[in-house]
Amino acid sequence: MFAVQRLKGLSARIYVAFLVTAAVPVMVAGLIGIYYSLDALKNETLHHLDHEVSGRAANLGRFFDQVTSELLLLTSLPVVADLSEALGRADPPPEAVRQRVERAYEAFVRAYPYVYQIRFLSTDGQEIARVDRRNDRPYVVPSEALQNKSDRYYVHDSLELQAGQVYVSPLDLNIEHAKVEQPERPVIRFATPMPDRTGTTRGLIVINLHADFMLGQIQEMAGLRGGTAYLFDRAGFFISRSANDAARATGLQMQSVEVLTTLFPRSLLGTMVRGGRGTEVAGDWIVAYAPIALGRTLAERSDSSVEWVIASAFPRAKLLEAVFNLYLLYAVLALCLIATAVGGFLLSRHLLLPLSLLARETEEIAKGNFARRTAIRGNDEITDLGARFNVMAGKLEQSYRSMEEQKGHLEEEVKARTAQLECEQEARREIDRQMFQTEKMTAMGELAMGLAHEIGNPLAGMKAVVQMLGEEELAPQVRENLSRVHGEIDRLSAFLRTFHGFTAPQETHPVACRLKDALEDVLLWTRKEARARNVIIDYATCCETVPDLWADSGQLKQVLLNLVINAVQAMPAGGRIEIGMCARDAELSAAVPRMRFCVSDTGPGITPEVLPKIFDPFFTTRTDGSGLGLAVVKKIAMQHGADIFVHSEHGKGTRFELIWPVAPGAHDASVRAGGVTLPCQAEPAHA
Repeated sequence: MFAVQRLKGLSARIYVAFLVTAAVPVMVAGLIGIYYSLDALKNETLHHLDHEVSGRAANLGRFFDQVTSELLLLTSLPVVADLSEALGRADPPPEAVRQRVERAYEAFVRAYPYVYQIRFLSTDGQEIARVDRRNDRPYVVPSEALQNKSDRYYVHDSLELQAGQVYVSPLDLNIEHAKVEQPERPVIRFATPMPDRTGTTRGLIVINLHADFMLGQIQEMAGLRGGTAYLFDRAGFFISRSANDAARATGLQMQSVEVLTTLFPRSLLGTMVRGGRGTEVAGDWIVAYAPIALGRTLAERSDSSVEWVIASAFPRAKLLEAVFNLYLLYAVLALCLIATAVGGFLLSRHLLLPLSLLARETEEIAKGNFARRTAIRGNDEITDLGARFNVMAGKLEQSYRSMEEQKGHLEEEVKARTAQLECEQEARREIDRQMFQTEKMTAMGELAMGLAHEIGNPLAGMKAVVQMLGEEELAPQVRENLSRVHGEIDRLSAFLRTFHGFTAPQETHPVACRLKDALEDVLLWTRKEARARNVIIDYATCCETVPDLWADSGQLKQVLLNLVINAVQAMPAGGRIEIGMCARDAELSAAVPRMRFCVSDTGPGITPEVLPKIFDPFFTTRTDGSGLGLAVVKKIAMQHGADIFVHSEHGKGTRFELIWPVAPGAHDASVRAGGVTLPCQAEPAHA
C-alpha cells in the first residue's frame, strides 16, 4: 500500500520510463550478447594461439637462416683460411695460427648469445680449436682438453658435403669424452666443410646451439598463461619447459612422446610429430602447434631435413578464464539491473533537484578539472550519490596523476631502450665494416707481392750502381747526395715491406727520433715539386726543449712525406703548407707521454661525404692516385701506437694531427725546461 502511494506523479513516470528505456533493452541485449560473445571469445582465443605459434615457428626458421649465414661467414675469415692451409702443410698446425682462430671464435661466442659451442675439427675428427660458453662467458678449451669426434655421426655426414653446403643435425644430447653430458644438454649442430685454396676439404666448422634457446622463443608465450612449451622431432622425441621449470632453472631431458599419451590423444601426438599445424582442444588442454619451416638460405645450402615442430599447451580452464569471467560479468549485470529497478523507485522522487548540480560538476571533471566536488545536503540516496561522486572525482584525480607519472617513466624507458638499440646497431655496423676492411687488406697483400717483385729487382740494381759510384773519387756534396739516394732506396724497400704489412703486421724498429731531422729530408725531397706548383711550406723550427719521438725513422719520414705530397698535389694553383709541433699538459703527463704535430694546408678541403673514406685502401679522388698514401700513414701510426685525426672544411683547407709517443725519458728534460710551447700554427720558417 505504501509502495503504491509512492508511485504517483513525476516519480512514477520517471520510474516507468527508466524501466522501459534502460532496464529492459539492456537485459535483452545482455542475453543475446552472452551467447555471441562467449562463442566469439573462444574462437578468437584459439585463432590467436594458432597465429602466435605459427609466428614463433616462422621466427625460428629465420633464426636458423641467420645461424647458417653466420656459419658461412666464418669460413671466409682469413684466420680460419690460414688454419685450413696450415692443416694441408703440417700436422699439427702452428700454435700461433690456432690461437688466432680461438680469438676469432671467442669474439663470435661473445657476440652471439645463442651459441653454446663452436669448434674447428680436422678431417679425422680431431678438435683443433674450440670455444665453449660457460657461465654465459666464452671459454677457450685448452689444447690438452680437445677431443677426437671421429666416431660421431655428424662428422661423417658433414664431411660428405661440398664447400658452401651446411649440415643440420637432429635434436641430440651433447656428448663429452664418450659420455652424455650431465645435466643433459639437448643440442642442434650446424656444420660446414672448410676447404683450402685448392678446394680440398681440410676440416669442419661446427656450431652447437642449446635447444633451451629454441624453447625460450615459445616459453615466453606459454609461461604468461601458465602453459608448457614443447619441441618435437619426427623421430618421436621431445623436450619441454613449463613456467615452473623455468623458475627452477632445471636442465632439459629428451623423452619419448609415449609419456604424453596420458595428457593428449595419440592421434594428436601423431599429427604433431608428422609436422602438422593447427589448434585443438584435447580434454582439459588446448594445444597449438606448427612446424619450423626452412628459410631460403638454409634450403639452398643444406640437404638436411629439418623436421621439428613447436607446440604450446595451456590448461583449458586457465586459458578460457576470461570466458568464465564474462559469465560472472553478465550475472553481476543482471543483479545490477534488478538493483537499479528497485533503486529507481526509491530515488525517483529525489533525483530531479540535484541532477543539474551533478551534471554541471560532471562537465567540469570531463574538462579535466578533477579538483571539483559537489555539495549536496541531506540524508537520502541523492546525498550519498553526491558523496560517491566526490569519491569518484578524488580517485580520478589520483589516477590521472599516477598515469602522468607512469607516462614519464615510460618515456624515459623508451628513450633508454632506443639508445640501447642504436648502440647495438652501431656495433653491428662496425663489425661489418671491419670484416670488409679485412677482405680489402687481403687483396692488397696479393697486390703487394706483385709490386715487390716488379720493383725489388730495379731497386737492387739502383742500389748496386750507387754503391759502385760511392767507391769513386767524388766531391763531398755529391757523395752526401749519393748517401741520401742510398738511404731512400733502403727506405723504399722498407716501404714495400710496410705495404705488404696490410695483411701481415710489419715489424718496426723504433728509436729516439727528432722531428727536425725527418722534416729536413722530407722538405728536401718535396722542394722541387712544391716550387713547381707555387706552394710555400712553412714549419716551426724544433727547439731543444722539444722531446724526441719514439719512432722508426724511415716510417716517420714516410708519414710526413705522404702528408706533404698529398697537400702539395691538392693545391695545383698554389697555396701554403704549415707544419708545427705542440704538446698539452695532459698528454705529456700521461702514462705514455705523447706529442702532437700537425700538417695543414690552404687547399680546397675535403667534402663531408668523402672525409670518412680517406684512410680506406685504394680510395682516391684523383685520376692518377693509387689510394694508398693515407692508408699507409694510418697503418704506420697504428703500429707506433699513435692517433691520427683530420679536420677539414670544404673550401678552407685541411689539417692532419698526429699524437705520437715520446721517446722514453725524453719528455722529462722538456718538462723541467718549462714544457713545449710550439703551436701547430707556429711562426713559419720557409722551406
